[in-house]
Amino acid sequence: MKKALFTTALVGSLVSGMTVANAATSVTGNLAISYFATSDDTSTKASNNQSYNGFGTESQINIAASGDLNNGMKYAAGFSWEIDGNEVLGGTAKDNFNAAHEGTYIEFTNGGTTFGLMADRDSSIDGLGINFAGFGYRPIKGPGTSMLNTSYGTDSNFGFGVRQQVGDGTLSAFYAPNTGFLMTSDIGHNATAASIDGGEHYYSVTYAGKVSGANFKIGMNTTAGGPGNEDGKNLGAQLDYTFGKTKVGISRGKSQAIVATGAVKNDQTTTEIGIGQAFSDTVSGSLTYSKGDGTLAAQVESETQITAAVGYNLGPVSVQLQYKNAQDIGGVAGTDAQQLGMYVSTKF
Repeated sequence: MKKALFTTALVGSLVSGMTVANAATSVTGNLAISYFATSDDTSTKASNNQSYNGFGTESQINIAASGDLNNGMKYAAGFSWEIDGNEVLGGTAKDNFNAAHEGTYIEFTNGGTTFGLMADRDSSIDGLGINFAGFGYRPIKGPGTSMLNTSYGTDSNFGFGVRQQVGDGTLSAFYAPNTGFLMTSDIGHNATAASIDGGEHYYSVTYAGKVSGANFKIGMNTTAGGPGNEDGKNLGAQLDYTFGKTKVGISRGKSQAIVATGAVKNDQTTTEIGIGQAFSDTVSGSLTYSKGDGTLAAQVESETQITAAVGYNLGPVSVQLQYKNAQDIGGVAGTDAQQLGMYVSTKF
């Protein structure tokens, strides 16, 4: 009994001794409203040239703090609430993911080394691709299963991360013990296997820096396939260079999906080249060529897409217009689509 009382008193003293002195706290957010009009020319549909259109939204609130620790190190902590489209906080599992896994972290910095516990925080090759004045991921959704991939795995599960300054860049590593987007309360009062262990482990390694004035990123990540399956793997690299008011870039990524051991591999490769131009201090434009290839029997053609975009910076608000023209989506001849999109966003 004395031991229990002593333990309780010790923990109480630790908590009561915590302070927020020397900490800087910020509350920021962003809001985006988009509109898309798509023409689907898929030759395999009973009715060709069908069109559909509609709106999209994202609203996000970020709370972050940083400061000095009493041992001489620095710290940073924060979390975000994000709602996309029809999502609601406290709803489905996906909704909970956006509420609880979005940019959540407590990390510590000593010199050029930062480490901590986090989700959706560490650098990865997710979002790899060239689209300087445009927005969003590359594929046109709806007509077919695209082979154009700009989402190469994310560090969105909770895990352990470390970042190290190396030369003119940052080397990042992240490990998540499971990939099921599950978690329990902070004190673990219901920490059963079903509540916290929802999948196989995941790890990533990324380096982002500069070489001869150019920005580059290279990285890989692996999701364990589990018993009877081969691991899922992603590998990607990107290089871009700015001279004057012109920016050029190239990216290439390869994805290997989790499949049963011995099954036909589902590998996809995406290559992009693009150019961007600042026409003035407020107006810029870009043009991107994307090419995707797959290894499945049905993916007999290369999928290609041209993306043209223009952006207008109005200070606190930006407006972006984007046009996509995709051919042979999913490697299927005649599965084509065009899409016009508008993206209006602000930060506060």
